[in-house]
Amino acid sequence: MVKENLYTTDIESMKKYNDVRKKFYSNDFPAATWIQVQRLYMSDAKLEVELIAHLPN
Repeated sequence: MVKENLYTTDIESMKKYNDVRKKFYSNDFPAATWIQVQRLYMSDAKLEVELIAHLPN
């Protein structure tokens, strides 16, 4: 992963789980943007993640 965009309705809650998130990247963290929004497309959703990956040849 080279870029992670995280959209959430509660950024303070997401900060509490940052250590769990980091376990998926094995210390090779992507650039990241975290954005708090009022509502996501699915009204009961709390989190949406968009990832951009680089696949070597």
